Amino acid sequence: GGGGGGGAPAAAAAAGDGGMSIVAYNKNGIQIQFDMSKHPSNPQLTQVNATYTNNNPFPVSSFVFQAAVPKHAKLQVNPPSASVIPANGSGSVTQVFRLSNPMYAEKRMVMKIKMEYDANGGHVSEMAQVDNFPAGI
Repeated sequence: GGGGGGGAPAAAAAAGDGGMSIVAYNKNGIQIQFDMSKHPSNPQLTQVNATYTNNNPFPVSSFVFQAAVPKHAKLQVNPPSASVIPANGSGSVTQVFRLSNPMYAEKRMVMKIKMEYDANGGHVSEMAQVDNFPAGI
C-alpha cells in the first residue's frame, strides 16, 4: 500500500488565507461573517466576502446592508446574492465588498453598518459598529 506522493502545498496555500475571518455582527438571530483576503500585490486592497445567516424561525426579507468606512478609506459594495435570508440558518446570502485603505498599517479598520429588513410581520432597522477587524486590513 502506501503511496499518495507529494501534495501541492502552493495550491493549498492559495485556496485559503487562514485566520482572516471575523463575526462582524450577531444579534436578533442575524449573524454576519466577514471573510477577508488581501490583494496579492497591493496591500491597501482587501476583498471582504460577507455572509449573512438568519437563525430565526422565520425568514428575513427585503434585506439591505449598508456600510461606511472612515474618510481615509474607500468601500465599493457589490449587490447581494439575494434579498431574502431563509429561516433556521438553512441558507445564507453573500455580498462582496472591496475595501481600499491607504492607512492599513497605521490605523485599525472600523466599519459602521446599517441593515434593514422585514421579519415576522415587522420592519427592523439596526445599526452597529464593527471594530474587531484584524490589524493590517
